[in-house]
This record gives sequence, structure tokens and C-alpha cells, in this order.
Amino acid sequence: MRLAYIEKDRLIYAVRGAGLTERSTVRQKHGLVPRPGRWRGHCSFPATGASWTIRSPAPLSAPLRRGVAELVASFERTWSRFRPDSLVSRAARGEFGAGPALLDLPPGSGRILDLYDRLHTASSGRIDPLVGARLVELGYDPAYSFTVRHGNLRRLDAPAETMNWAASAHHDGDLLRLETPALVDVGAVGKGALADLVSDLLDGSGVTEHIVDASGDVVVRSAEPVRIGLEEPGAEDRVVGVVELTEGAVCASGISHRAWGNGLHHILDALTGQPTSSVLASWTVARRGAEADGLATALFMTPPQDLVAAGFRFDFVLLRSDGTAAMSRTFPRLGEVFTREAPHPPARPPAGPGERAL
Repeated sequence: MRLAYIEKDRLIYAVRGAGLTERSTVRQKHGLVPRPGRWRGHCSFPATGASWTIRSPAPLSAPLRRGVAELVASFERTWSRFRPDSLVSRAARGEFGAGPALLDLPPGSGRILDLYDRLHTASSGRIDPLVGARLVELGYDPAYSFTVRHGNLRRLDAPAETMNWAASAHHDGDLLRLETPALVDVGAVGKGALADLVSDLLDGSGVTEHIVDASGDVVVRSAEPVRIGLEEPGAEDRVVGVVELTEGAVCASGISHRAWGNGLHHILDALTGQPTSSVLASWTVARRGAEADGLATALFMTPPQDLVAAGFRFDFVLLRSDGTAAMSRTFPRLGEVFTREAPHPPARPPAGPGERAL
């Protein structure tokens, strides 16, 4: 089956590859009727190069808003490859020595590195936080030039020489050792990880019900279900499905919003150094934002059954470049994907364990 796109005409949260926005929602026949006034608190702020929003039953206090701002600033001072003064940018320039260099990261950073270790292994090296230097070469740089650097255009059809996370980086808890200067890019899990931190701060401050909208990565803590629309890639007025959550995270990844040139976008296969091509968009649901975020990226280059075999527990929807889609067998417990029969569906291999072909 193929996805059947439907227009939105009422209010809902719609997750797209580059963000979650308040738009018109799916028609009422799909049961998506918002409750006015349910989330009276609204706090917006910039983070990770995007616009974030916190929804809460009542407005956040001024001290708590300041706490969120300080948390975001601290995270970006450590992990943002777009800031020249960040820890990872300084390490890439060799400011901590020619190597090996020891980076004493903020408390809790080891959880991000542990997750990358798991994703790197499960994807057979295709997910790698050292791929950031290659993104810079291809134009996704701190200046957002989107211009391929000299000498790299002719290498687009050939595997790129990139450093390997398993061989070049090691960590013990929050202490990271880089064998040589390298740019560590946690973009595959960073927004989800920061959304988790913001959610934890809110929860610890007594705001136990909230929605953290990290522009594509959404963490929900709610006594009542929150319905979230899965936006069609490249079309802000249509959704392809819905998810309903009371506690957990839903994250989206797609190639339609951060794309430039012919076939260039921000999701790279670290083994080849080239942009992926077989998947247009993915949506994942997991207990924590960081894991959902990383898995949404991993699905672009890793079969879902391999991620399940590695111990990850999640649900997903996958939209392929050929127009077909797949979802996890248990996804219907959480939501719905709007599909229609394809007149002549392309032949595909049988669905793998835990995967349901549409």
C-alpha cells in the first residue's frame, strides 16, 4: 500500500522532518479534535538552530524559564558544532592538543556517548558522530553556506575517507578521549537528548505535565493523550498519519528541509560519506527523546530488525523513496497511518521481523 495524504483543516501538532508546528489538523472524521485551553502555558525560545516550544497546563514561572535557558546554553556550549566557542569545535581545531586529547564533558554526557556506541554498532558503523567533518565539506557548515568545498564535488560518487568512531574515540563515563583532533557531531541524537534534559528539569520543578516541542523531536508527559500528526515531507498542509501519546517521545527525520544541490542533504552514511537515498522520512516512538531521535536517523541506513536485535525497543513509520511505506507491527496500538492501495505496487522483499509492510 502507499501513503494516502489528506488535507489538514483544524488545529493539531504536526511533526515534520524539520519541526513540529501548530497547523490545521486532520479532518474530524479521524477523531482529531483538540481540547481548547488544555495547554494554557506557552514558552518559545531558540535552541539547536531551531524554534522550540514548551506547552504546559499553566505558564512557567520566570525562574524556571531562566533555568531552561541556562540548560540550553550549557548544552550548546558543549555540543554545538555551529558555535566556534563550543567544546567540540575547539577540540576539532586541536586546542586540547594534537592527541590524544581528553575532554571532560558535563555530567550525564556519557549517556549520549553510550547511545552512540550502541547505534554505531547496530548500524555496522553507518551512524558515526565523526561524520560532521564530511557534512562541513559538503556545505552544511557553521555558516550554512550549502556550498560544496573545493575538491569534494568530484568525490561525491566515491567513498569518502572519514574517521571511525570505534577506532578514534573512546570514553569512560563523561570523559571522552580523541586519538586525534576531530569534530564530534551529536546531531543524530542531540535534539532528542536536550529535549529529555528540558523535560527532566520541568518534571523536577513540579511541572509534571508538559510537551517539549524541539522542532521535530517531541517529548510528552500528559495525563491525557496528546495526538500528534506526522507531516508529509515537503508539504506543511498534509499529514500521513497520527500518533497518540501520554508519556514518551516521537521524533521525525527527513531529507526535504535540509537539502541543497543535487541529492545533497544532512543524513550521511558514515561508511561512504555520502547522503542516503532510499528513505525520504522516518518517525519513531520511544520512551526517551534521545533514543527516538537516534533511531529515526538510523532507519535511513539500517534495517529495523537489526536495531531490534541490538536491544532497541521502539515503534516506527518509514516512508521510502519509491513511495512505499512500512511500520512496526505494534504501531497501530499508538496511532494510524493513512494508506491507499497502489495500482501497481513495486515488488519489495518480504518484511523483516518486527516490520509491517504497507
